[in-house]
Amino acid sequence: MRCLVTGGSGFIGSHLVDALVEAGHQVANLDLKAPPYDAKHASWHAVDLLDLPAVEALVVNFAPDVIFNLAAVADIDLGAEAMRPNTEGLRHLIGAARKLSVIPRIVHTSTQLVVAPGHHPSGPRDYEPYTVYGESKAEAEEILWKEADDLVWVILRPTTIWGPRHPSFDRTILKYLERRWYLLPTGIDPIRSYGYVASVVSQFLAAATLPAKRIDHQVFYAGDAPIRSSTWLDGFSRALSGHPVRRIPGAALRLLATLGSMSKRLGGPAPIDRGRLYRMTTDYPVPMEATFAVLGSGPFSMEQGIAETSAWLRDRDANPNARG
Repeated sequence: MRCLVTGGSGFIGSHLVDALVEAGHQVANLDLKAPPYDAKHASWHAVDLLDLPAVEALVVNFAPDVIFNLAAVADIDLGAEAMRPNTEGLRHLIGAARKLSVIPRIVHTSTQLVVAPGHHPSGPRDYEPYTVYGESKAEAEEILWKEADDLVWVILRPTTIWGPRHPSFDRTILKYLERRWYLLPTGIDPIRSYGYVASVVSQFLAAATLPAKRIDHQVFYAGDAPIRSSTWLDGFSRALSGHPVRRIPGAALRLLATLGSMSKRLGGPAPIDRGRLYRMTTDYPVPMEATFAVLGSGPFSMEQGIAETSAWLRDRDANPNARG
């Protein structure tokens, strides 16, 4: 296939590009950022999704069979104006795709944040967005429903995706686990949805290659089966430090979170604040049954993913100037 990957220099995108190239597909990466390492033979195009003429030129010249739309502004602390690539960028891709004689399939990446923790949607268009980023992604999903009803498309909503080359986990949660700084409150063990990046990529590939009737106008979550957060955290902590995560009374962690929020308002460091505490202690499972039935669960276990990610961390620490 000829595959256009927007955001192919990002975390999930770069893994997807690798898998597509290894499978023998022709790949073009549309991303303002350069690939994070010496990519294996995908052509990189420094194009802004908000630049309609440039987007149209690339789509028309490359004539993809599939457009994987992963490019997005995902910072939950930014305002609505910064999220325009998530919505207007999608409109530009749809418009460009319509210029081709054979319109490509669109595999669009959304987020689980279109449905907030605790909300039980009645259907795929029953949104309760969490954060401005979640709001922009809910709007993008509606663009597909309302403005691209005649096209073949599928929406994937990634959960908390992890694995080698994650852009921040090595500096935050994995570093805290390795140094045994991470603290879990006793008596609270929420169910969360995680996804090992290689398993998630296999779901993206299935969404692109299955017969259209199986995926068209469908919404799937991308990830692994929901688990207790302590299972994932203890697994990484043992791999990195040899010990499970430290536990702390809930009241003490709430106090640290309050102090962290105060420090954050003053511009100081805040390893934990009220927002992070909420995300640490709130159930946030998503339904994966439809995903597994249609797209599969991926060929990798959590233990395999932890081993691969830990090996990447050790190699990166041993070779700090290496890319990737």
